[in-house]
Amino acid sequence: MEIPKLFHPVLFSFFPTFYVYSQNIHVLIPTELLLPLLVISGGTIIGFIILGKILKNKIKAALIITLFLVLFFSYGHVYNILNDISPENFDLGKHRYLLIPFSVIFVSSIVYFLKSKRKLDNATKITNVASAAIMLIISMTVVTNVLGGNFYGSQTLGYEEKMLGLGSSQEFNLNDLFQDPSLKFIIDTQNISRDNNLPDIYYIIMDEYGSNQSLKEFFNYDNSDFVSYLKQKEFFVNEKSFANYPRTIQSMSSSLNMEYLDKITEQVGINSKSYHLLNEHISNNKVMSNMKSRDYVIVNMGSMWGPNMGFTKADVNLCEFKQINSNSLMNELLLSSMLGYMQERFTEQGRRDAILCTFDELHTINEKIPKQKFVFGHILLPHSPFIFGPNGEHVTPGIPLNSSKWDDRKAHIDQIKFANKKLKILIDDLLESEEKPIIILQGDTGSLYTGDFSESSIITIRERLSNLNAIYIPDEKYDLFYDGITPVNTFRIIENTVFNGDYLLLKDKTYWSTKDAPHNYEDVTNDLLN
Repeated sequence: MEIPKLFHPVLFSFFPTFYVYSQNIHVLIPTELLLPLLVISGGTIIGFIILGKILKNKIKAALIITLFLVLFFSYGHVYNILNDISPENFDLGKHRYLLIPFSVIFVSSIVYFLKSKRKLDNATKITNVASAAIMLIISMTVVTNVLGGNFYGSQTLGYEEKMLGLGSSQEFNLNDLFQDPSLKFIIDTQNISRDNNLPDIYYIIMDEYGSNQSLKEFFNYDNSDFVSYLKQKEFFVNEKSFANYPRTIQSMSSSLNMEYLDKITEQVGINSKSYHLLNEHISNNKVMSNMKSRDYVIVNMGSMWGPNMGFTKADVNLCEFKQINSNSLMNELLLSSMLGYMQERFTEQGRRDAILCTFDELHTINEKIPKQKFVFGHILLPHSPFIFGPNGEHVTPGIPLNSSKWDDRKAHIDQIKFANKKLKILIDDLLESEEKPIIILQGDTGSLYTGDFSESSIITIRERLSNLNAIYIPDEKYDLFYDGITPVNTFRIIENTVFNGDYLLLKDKTYWSTKDAPHNYEDVTNDLLN
């Protein structure tokens, strides 16, 4: 008897990886394909060989393996769909509900295959054709994006190396400066002298931290206590601040390079979905280059967000937690699989660890590095997932601490409260230093609860672009600061005020772009101001 070709398990093992990649081709590095392809296809082949020997029937073994792959990797997508369509008072997206039909389908199918006396040749041919068809469709999607330039192209060498954990900046010899290989650095103070004319600079980005005005309007929460605290500590606070761009990668690329993103749009085109050049812009940013030229030590506090792990000028990288971030594609695959719940909990704990580590390191970095330093900390608060209570309690998203019903907006404010407490302790500590540092505390953007990136309603734009913006400069050198300043001008003013620079200030503008055309910016400045 001729056994039909059994290639459908391998093709179905390729499908989840290429599908997720095709949906995120503009942000995922192509090299991330390798690990999940090897793991899933390797596991599929091994499973097929073992099951084939047990059943003594390769056709049935192949069909069972393919069915398992389909159920295993479709589970998370079905779960998300049920969550989206659930009525207000009943959550369909619960694992205890969804596991029952998935288990019934899998077990009943296995029983059928085992008891069937049929050769199942037709089922195999149909499954082969289906697997080939879906892989052809996915391949066409990938090729179309590549030809259209909507893919994450080759990165700078420094960025690739740091993403893969391969070495450090060539301009700074860590072995000469640090004794602890665990990245809990201890400076050899005898070999390093400080220029007392150069202040330390702490640039702290709080992810999705909106302005007080925004928190009042969209959350019915008054953050005046924290704003008053900042003013009491002699911060300049822009209470009606707006970010320049609606996404972290755009906002950070602009503020760290002290310019708008027009040149990048000209290079990639307004229809491109690729974030490749924005990442390079962040990796090789102007602010860190300027500080490096003044012999600053560049310290990066990892945030579990890709571009922050690739600063080519960074001398020290702390709180990176590479074991969690090593492959974004694999992480997405696991989240969409039957292991999604466990992967979520694992990722959330890693996120907690990274956030707490960053606050801890910000407290102690001055002792470890007495030399003048530029410290960049991107803290993923109050951005979801909501994993902290107002006092730092460990929270599992979806499970309320004290109320009977989960509320995303309340959870957002709880993380604001926790962030405020940690920031107050940190700022008190930093300002007790003999040489007071410059502290820039900004939200990259505001929150996004009234809409999404598919629309351009003024309410959604106002919520998303309203951000926290507070700056501390020793001796209150705020002559050049003004109400309405946006992040694009922050370091232009610091360069002029602290380092006697001659940067011209740019006109403060705010832009919006949709999900489908992230580089096609609409100037919404007047809409926000009016």
